[in-house]
Formats: sequence, C-alpha cells, structure tokens
Amino acid sequence: MAVTMKSEYALRLLLILSIENRRLSTSEIVRKCRTKLPYEFAQKILSELVNAGILTSSRGKFGGYKLAKDPESITILDVVNSVDDMKSAITCFVDPSKIEFPELCSINEIWQLVMNKFEESLKSVTLEELKKSYLKKCEELERRNLKSQKLE
Repeated sequence: MAVTMKSEYALRLLLILSIENRRLSTSEIVRKCRTKLPYEFAQKILSELVNAGILTSSRGKFGGYKLAKDPESITILDVVNSVDDMKSAITCFVDPSKIEFPELCSINEIWQLVMNKFEESLKSVTLEELKKSYLKKCEELERRNLKSQKLE
C-alpha cells in the first residue's frame, strides 16, 4: 500500500505528544521515543503535521510542537494522509479513453476496493485509541517485569 515508515514515525511522534499533553521540542520528542528516530526526518514529519493542522508549532526558547486537536478527533487516516500520498497507491497508467484491452485497468478496480477498506479501517481508529492501547501495553510490560523480578 502507500503507507511508509514516514507514517509509522508520524504516529510515534504524535503518540508521544499525546501522552505528554504539552509542548515539546523536536529534541525532547526524539529523546522520548523508545525506538531510534532520525532527528532531521522527525523535523520534516513534524513540519508536515503542522501544515496539515494536526500540530501547532512555536519558535523560541520555549518553542516546540503541540497537538492542535483533541486526540479523539485525529484519525490514523488523517496522520497517514498528512505525510504519505495514499491517492497515488493505485492508479491506472493508461488514459481511460485509450484503453484497448480491458484487463489493463480491471485489476486496479480490485485494488481500489482493497484501498477503500484499508482507508475505512484507518479512519476508524483515533490517536486517543492508539494512546490507550499503548499505555495498556506499557502497564502489562511493567507487570511482567515486576513479576519476573520477584521470581529471581
């Protein structure tokens, strides 16, 4: 599909901002991310999220990024569309008026159906739901770690 690591990174950045619920600099966000994120790439993604209206940014000593909307109103599709071009995932490269063989673009109709379902799925999940899922997994991991420490 048309979802790249850029979307994955964007979701990680937004997850951190959602959990922190305050303005953070790029350095702070990258540092808080448990997996390595390239700083320059993070800056580019954050800028795209600002342009899409998902984040606000401010400059200066106390500048940084903050969610522009409530996490419940930001869908995963919003994020993916902000940084990746979902519309170019499936295209017929032949001008419809010049199609001589129907199979040239018929298969694309199936892929378009798949993409529509995929987009529906992404639209059905919010950043808030992602945050809750993440925090629940963190709690489970913490419990497992405590339990294993007690067994030692």
